[in-house]
Amino acid sequence: MSIFKLIATSVSVVTLVSITYYTQKTVNKQLTLEGEYTDAEIQAARLGATLACTTLLGGAIERLLNGLFSDN
Repeated sequence: MSIFKLIATSVSVVTLVSITYYTQKTVNKQLTLEGEYTDAEIQAARLGATLACTTLLGGAIERLLNGLFSDN
């Protein structure tokens, strides 16, 4: 694995973790402000946000990195 691919992969992981963290934080804040959701519902919404971020953004980042660093 080239050093550039290793750096790009590391940066993408940190970016994905940061985006997921801030998405969870925003979901938690908005649902708490509304005040009509239980803790279990808020936790489920945070889990859904995590799943959506990792699936959508993680898949896109993986395809981008594979396209940039393909062996062809």
